[in-house]
Amino acid sequence: MPRYRRYRPNNEPKPSFRRTMSDCRFALGWLWRISPGFVLTKLFAMINSHVVLILENTFLISYIIKVVEEGRPFTDIFPMFLPVTAIVVFNMLVFSGIEVKYLCKAEEKVYKELRLALYRKAASMDMARYDDPAFYNDFVWAMQEAPAHVLKVLESFCSLVTTATVVCIMGGFVIATDPVGLIFVAVSLVLTMVFGLKSNKRFMQREEERIPISRRADYIKRVFYLADYAKDLRMGEMEEMLFDDFDDSQEKELETVNRHAKPLFFLSYFRSICWDVLPFEGAYMTYLLYQTLVTGTLSYSALYALFRSTESLQRDLTWVTELLPEFQQHAMYIEKLRTFLETENLLPDEGTAALPTAAGYALQNVRFAYPAAEHDTLKGITLTIPHGAKIALVGYNGAGKSTLVKLFMRLYDPTEGEIRYGGQPLSAYPLAGYREKVAALFQDYQIIAATVAENVTMGEPLDEARLLDVLHRVGFDEVLERLPLGIHTPLTKEFEESGTNLSGGEAQKLAIARVLYSNAEVLILDEPSSALDPLSEYRLNQTIRELASDKTILFISHRLSTTRMADTIFMLEDGQVIEQGSHDELIEAGGKYAEMFNLQAEKYR
Repeated sequence: MPRYRRYRPNNEPKPSFRRTMSDCRFALGWLWRISPGFVLTKLFAMINSHVVLILENTFLISYIIKVVEEGRPFTDIFPMFLPVTAIVVFNMLVFSGIEVKYLCKAEEKVYKELRLALYRKAASMDMARYDDPAFYNDFVWAMQEAPAHVLKVLESFCSLVTTATVVCIMGGFVIATDPVGLIFVAVSLVLTMVFGLKSNKRFMQREEERIPISRRADYIKRVFYLADYAKDLRMGEMEEMLFDDFDDSQEKELETVNRHAKPLFFLSYFRSICWDVLPFEGAYMTYLLYQTLVTGTLSYSALYALFRSTESLQRDLTWVTELLPEFQQHAMYIEKLRTFLETENLLPDEGTAALPTAAGYALQNVRFAYPAAEHDTLKGITLTIPHGAKIALVGYNGAGKSTLVKLFMRLYDPTEGEIRYGGQPLSAYPLAGYREKVAALFQDYQIIAATVAENVTMGEPLDEARLLDVLHRVGFDEVLERLPLGIHTPLTKEFEESGTNLSGGEAQKLAIARVLYSNAEVLILDEPSSALDPLSEYRLNQTIRELASDKTILFISHRLSTTRMADTIFMLEDGQVIEQGSHDELIEAGGKYAEMFNLQAEKYR
């Protein structure tokens, strides 16, 4: 089997036009599938508001000027004024209600669905992907930025359609009245587009450089506000190191921003000059005044209507030049989102074999190397584990114990050799189905911000009698008695002031209950008693024996008093099994296991 391939992000600094359109269609299609009503309402509301503004601010005022200019009675404005006023008031009432009562709620629904899609993908990703910094950088971008940019694509699309509508109305009026204004619009448009494209490209270059640096500062921020690190911060002197790291990352981020600041400033400055000052407030206004005051070919009402129409035409066409780079900018984020969503798992999940019951394991010449690692972590492991066996994996740090149990859980596949379960390779079974057979207590287990019951059942149906029995057997009774709501008491104070924070030993008992409550046939326990006192450890071992007598158990432990309950002990060193046997057999052999056990036993004499 080949080694894991490293994730290759899309490093193209600027998506092609075709790819930009493809990314934006992807975003719009996603939004349409979630809520077509939201898309249509957003589009119609924007078009309507702009058309009404044109009617009110350009044509109504121009008509009023014309009535005054021609010396007609004041009442002549009413045939135009009253209908326009009625339309404006009606739109304010109707679309304000739509904005408050529908669009805001619909946007929250859309945002939720976008987030859930990302969460589901993240939950199903191979562990190997998280070992790859390139993937993780793009994953951070996708999780933090992409959902907002999907919604911004809709905003930009609605703006584009609205702008096209306004351009058709105003452009038609200018062409019919005095088409010379189109020359001024064209000059402004070309110059603004050039500077806008350069500015957006420079901005994205800055962000590409800044994001990886800011991740370090974000990590340090978490260290200072998460309770997990509070004791270590107060009992050690690591804060000075973190302060230095924070200063260094902030200096690098500031250096990145400063390096791009001057080019961004000048690009923005020249773009502003080309957009308004030279073509319109100077040249075009001079032309209109000349036509009105000198040649008399334009009336004052026509001057006003032309200036407002051409100004609107220029503004909207310029807005198109900004929208096009905006689509490109959104596409850069959505490209990362698509790459993330379309990244295929390296673990094959094509197995269809029926999962056996009461099955054992057989490992044949299993080797494994993490992505980009220069050396194998596991080196030719061959062993057999019958169903119901109690297996201990022991060895010094870095021996490969945790890596081996990750292969049993099929978080990774071996790079060479194979693991068989019930006589067939693990890949022969559906991945989700196989993992339901396995329950694991990780060394770095987490207590989630939920109730005691939810922390144990972890999504399985609640059987209260069974839950209480398991909690009793792991010694959680005393804790449960003092909890105000029993098994329904919220844990941690993340969201509930009434939440309870457990001690290390209490939390470990709850995590053990989580494994024992499951219906899994294989239990994997990584340092299950590390936070327990010797008496609690003894009781736990007895409980595991009783509750899991018919289950296969693999446990890792540095406390070798726990390994005495194992049927077979595998001693690992440098990714290889160097000894195996029962506790008594290995002690009698006088090898590495006996040496490790005797060193620990010496502490209790």
